Amino acid sequence: MVQSRSESTADAGGNAPPVREIALKALHRAETRDVLPRDALNALFRRYGYTDRDRAFATELVYGTVRWRRRLDWTLGRLLRGNPESLTPWIRLILHLGLYQLMMMDQVPDAAATHESVQLAKRYGHEGTVRLTNAVLRTAIRQRDQLSRPARGGGPVADLGVTHSYPDWLAKRWIERYGVESAAALMEAGNRPPPLSVRVNTARSTPQDLAASLAPHGIQVEPGRWLDDFLIIRHAGDLHTLAAHEAGLFQVQDESAGLAVRLLGPRAGESVVDLCCAPGGKTTYIAQIVGAGGRVIACDSSPHRLRRVEEHRQRMGLGQVRLVVMDGRSPGLDFMADRVLVDAPCSGLGTIARRPDLRWRRTAEDIGRLRAEQLALLEKGAGMVKPGGVLVYSTCTIEPEENEDVVAAFCGRHPGFRPDSPGDWTAELAAVTDGAGRIATLPPVHGVDGSFAARLRKTG
Repeated sequence: MVQSRSESTADAGGNAPPVREIALKALHRAETRDVLPRDALNALFRRYGYTDRDRAFATELVYGTVRWRRRLDWTLGRLLRGNPESLTPWIRLILHLGLYQLMMMDQVPDAAATHESVQLAKRYGHEGTVRLTNAVLRTAIRQRDQLSRPARGGGPVADLGVTHSYPDWLAKRWIERYGVESAAALMEAGNRPPPLSVRVNTARSTPQDLAASLAPHGIQVEPGRWLDDFLIIRHAGDLHTLAAHEAGLFQVQDESAGLAVRLLGPRAGESVVDLCCAPGGKTTYIAQIVGAGGRVIACDSSPHRLRRVEEHRQRMGLGQVRLVVMDGRSPGLDFMADRVLVDAPCSGLGTIARRPDLRWRRTAEDIGRLRAEQLALLEKGAGMVKPGGVLVYSTCTIEPEENEDVVAAFCGRHPGFRPDSPGDWTAELAAVTDGAGRIATLPPVHGVDGSFAARLRKTG
């Protein structure tokens, strides 16, 4: 866990609020203005200059409090005489922050967590809520052992939901699909901070050289779990500020995304369409592989999102990428490619460890809601594949309605495409594929984001 000076005022003028107050403000904005916690926090970081250590601490507070919201509500309910929902958002969030530090951040002293929470209550509450905050947190310290083990007996859905802090609908869904033990393992994986990995731009560096250039910054690296041009990074700071990043030597990317590109199997000199390309991680990987003699058509419906792709393209020196503003479901691109990637919009439930707010933002109705769009994108992408070419459909979700069901529906309509297993995969990569051209990763099993990808060959 990360610890920080509570009184930090890191900007040059000494006017930055304490780090815990920044976390509180970000949580309040996320809850009351429907802003993503990440965006709320980054907006505050841009306003004030904090050290990497303080940023890491604030991020841990925000993400952890969001992640454990249900468990914190359960804990608060046992410490209050009234209903936690009767509290103002400010005071409820202050208590959540305090409880998160006391119950789940071993390196934060009890006295610091309590004192700083009381100080926040003085600023955002009144005398009564200050006394309440102090009393609740001191009681939590005395009863920590009992509160650390939520009572069982409400049935597996409620028990797992409270213990691991997930909504009932998602706990029920995963229990029905995986069983109680495996569902619990999946939830636990979603509550662990995910590994940070980067893809080496092999046109400009090697994994060994990049590791050597990062070492003077105190950054430790490990080889990727699955792919030899990925590195796992042990670093709490912002990698985007490093000279190696500015020089285009690497791209922050999860290995699950890299696996989808490897399944696509681009080769030097080929033409490839990336139909839903933003934010550009897969696009730049494809371009890196096809090389200067290849061509990558990167499409997205959002000009704003395409600007991010352009930033990556320029930074990494990938002139073979051409950006096209286009809704992938609509006509508008008369181009036939050797390979087409359809990285479809989805619920994103494979990335819960990285985006803890997703468990609270998604509903059961969201699963399958995008099916028509996903299928339309896949069909549009299929129309741009040359005879004998490859089509890959990928998502960052683990839900079958968005994955296997979409591919099955497509193949039922388009018999000219058949499942196609790459012939050049190593034995190590066999652990993430089913032998029929499909990848399915689960965080507790494979150590990367949950994802899906299916490779199809055009036979006609």
